[in-house]
Amino acid sequence: MKTYCIIGSGQYNWDIIKLREYPEGFSIGKRNRFVENVLLEEVGGTCGNVMCSLAHLGWIAQPQVKLIDTEEGHKLAENIASFGCDIRYVSYSEKGGFSGMICTHRRCNKTGEHKLGLRSFGPNGSQFRKITELRARDEVPAFLETLAEVPDVYFFDHNEAGPRKIAEELRKRGSLVYYECENSKDWRKFIKSVDIADIVKFSDDNVQDISFADEYKDKLFIQTQGSKGLQFKLRNGNWIHINAIQVYNVVDWEGCGDTITAVLLYELGKLGLPKVSALTEDQVKTALTVAAEKAGLCTQYYGSKNWLKAI
Repeated sequence: MKTYCIIGSGQYNWDIIKLREYPEGFSIGKRNRFVENVLLEEVGGTCGNVMCSLAHLGWIAQPQVKLIDTEEGHKLAENIASFGCDIRYVSYSEKGGFSGMICTHRRCNKTGEHKLGLRSFGPNGSQFRKITELRARDEVPAFLETLAEVPDVYFFDHNEAGPRKIAEELRKRGSLVYYECENSKDWRKFIKSVDIADIVKFSDDNVQDISFADEYKDKLFIQTQGSKGLQFKLRNGNWIHINAIQVYNVVDWEGCGDTITAVLLYELGKLGLPKVSALTEDQVKTALTVAAEKAGLCTQYYGSKNWLKAI
């Protein structure tokens, strides 16, 4: 099988996974003494998870991200590289970005059920994440000039002008463009991103009304639906539903959507990475069924990528 190359622009977090434990037991509605243990610190974020997973699966994964030129930025880059990614397109700048996420697994005080608390942070422990995309007017053209070769896939999850311009140009050069919607609050930017993509994926939390997809006849749309599974629409076909894999002991559900993306691309690679115009519904259904199985496996491990150790 050919070794495929993917470049990914977007969210690269520094994830800190914590587990809250209750040494004296837990009582609903009470103040329960707890201790928090750090289980894992590693690269996360949608783009980070997809790129690192594909690198582990044998693809040439080349993250494109402009990081803050501090110890934090360099530590994040080193961790990305530890998963096997080629970091030639990771750059550093005083005005570069850094995004952290503290993920705390705990019990809900009112119900006792497993709950996940999320808190973002930025450089030097600030409460504000610092995300800086390449400027469309000058940094993107400079980046495109440095490309050693056109990637088979370009992946982006931020709908800003910089990634959109990269996507538009690489699609002209022959790359398959995959847009993962991280935020649809700016609908205009969302639609601009959809327009230049071949594959568009979003969750039912981000995009509830999917009627807009009927306007496109040349794309693969995927909507994830949490425990209900997912559905997809290929070109001018109907939406087809795939059930979630039944899991009885969910440990951590963060990163399941990113697992679906990485495994879908990996499975499509086994088919020769056909253009969307050449895909069949049966091929997509088979690939997404495998991806859903791996997403179920992902829920059995803390962290977004520990499932990779089981395959």
